[in-house]
Amino acid sequence: MIYSNFTGRVAKKAKVIDGVNGQFLSMDMAVNDYSKGEETTQWVRVQSSDLAHLKLVEYFTKGRILTIQGNVKIDQWEGKDGTPHAQLRVHAKYIDFLNIGKKQEGASIAANAATDSNVPDVPTDTPKEKKDDLPF
Repeated sequence: MIYSNFTGRVAKKAKVIDGVNGQFLSMDMAVNDYSKGEETTQWVRVQSSDLAHLKLVEYFTKGRILTIQGNVKIDQWEGKDGTPHAQLRVHAKYIDFLNIGKKQEGASIAANAATDSNVPDVPTDTPKEKKDDLPF
């Protein structure tokens, strides 16, 4: 098996699937590559049966930037019309968040604005500073 890591964006909301061997997380990611002035996108299917990943499924939303580490495999099959297909799949061992997402970002800006308006004004009659003759 090949162990690899990559960074990409979640293509659509992740889902939990009930499989033969228990539940697992499944999501598709777009991984961009810039070489020789051209951009190409590789689609990667990410799966994980890690309990922590299953609990975080609601945060794996479209557009979220993630770094994935895990074992890479290529699934190959023939379509109904005989056309060969291949899909890059990663069984994730580690998933790291690299952004907070648009909904959370807007919420944090609103929270900061609310906090800034709650800051009290400095009183105008503050006591004057004492000048000490201390050498330090």
